[in-house]
Amino acid sequence: MFTHFQFAELAAAAWCGPALHAAGVHVSITGSAARPQYGVHYFVAQAGTEHGWASYFACGLSCPFAAITAAVAHYAQAAKEQAAGLAMLAEAAQGHAARVLSAAEQSFSGAPLALPQEQAPEIVCTVCQEGRDALGQCGCCYVPAPHLQACA
Repeated sequence: MFTHFQFAELAAAAWCGPALHAAGVHVSITGSAARPQYGVHYFVAQAGTEHGWASYFACGLSCPFAAITAAVAHYAQAAKEQAAGLAMLAEAAQGHAARVLSAAEQSFSGAPLALPQEQAPEIVCTVCQEGRDALGQCGCCYVPAPHLQACA
């Protein structure tokens, strides 16, 4: 179903635990072409462990999506058991993986892509009624191009 590279890309995209500079992803595809077995290992830097890394993995599953989901679930379960503060991170990791895998499954199924609905901006300018951009600017803050040309 997947090439090794495609599977590795999907596994990396589905990861939402500690930042990738503190984590690594290793994937494997074994077995025959007719019956591949997928494996995912997420390695997370963790102080106090023997080699400084903790491994969360799922191996030997016939579905690549199930392998990724199981590996993320192992991480989430361990994070929930370690500290209460990591429970939110664990839930976010599982939610992120579910969204990425759902989008991938939908695109591979040939179903038409669902377009994201436009959301109303969170902060709206009271003068121009526009949302603010990433720099906090609104329509009032921009100089229209004809004005710039007239000034030149």
